[in-house]
Amino acid sequence: MEFSKLFKFLTFFALVVALLSPRPAYAASTTIFSSIFSSPDSIVVKIQEAVEYFFTFKVENKVTVLDKHAEKRLVAAQDYAEEENNERVQNMIQNYQQIKERQDNLLGKINDGQVLGTVAERTVEQQKTMEVIKTMIDEDVKQEVIQVQEQVVNQVAKHVVVVNGPEGATSFLNEVAHVWAPGTGPGGEAGVVYEGGGKLMYAPGTGPGGPGGVVIEGGEMKFAPGTVQGN
Repeated sequence: MEFSKLFKFLTFFALVVALLSPRPAYAASTTIFSSIFSSPDSIVVKIQEAVEYFFTFKVENKVTVLDKHAEKRLVAAQDYAEEENNERVQNMIQNYQQIKERQDNLLGKINDGQVLGTVAERTVEQQKTMEVIKTMIDEDVKQEVIQVQEQVVNQVAKHVVVVNGPEGATSFLNEVAHVWAPGTGPGGEAGVVYEGGGKLMYAPGTGPGGPGGVVIEGGEMKFAPGTVQGN
């Protein structure tokens, strides 16, 4: 009931803002009004998300809500990338990172294999979106995206090890490796090299530091040094 009342208030507030704001044309007014309810940059959207999170009581459900909010940032980041707006892309990627960090804290409080499995699956899909984004942005922003990719993947892998053991973590990391470097790993065309207890995996035809390389060392996965990404 309280959520419904608050949502109605936010809707009324957004209508007032849209009506009182001077607009040169109806089309512009319609576009801005629409963005109030859809853009992650909008204060209305942020308030709606905060209310949704607050009234989601089970930790497991909060985890799911955060993934929804995180994916909204990636959709926006891809739209901004298509517009060549690198600054907005950077902002959305940072927002995504912050949300996934909140989710990471919640995952440490539960021991639910099904919830974690869903998070792992959605994280793989999120990696695919970020790979697309990297093809359209400047090098500096691309490097920031790579850092966020590595952080998020290893955060999830850490929890997978606890709940599903090393085999579960290996399976998850292999799925991510196929996104980062298609063809990598067992069953792919690329070779698998073991060094110092870590697993060094390459995309077809690549070597150390080549395009598409992936390194797993000390239980964490990273793009290989010198890797060419997003081209």
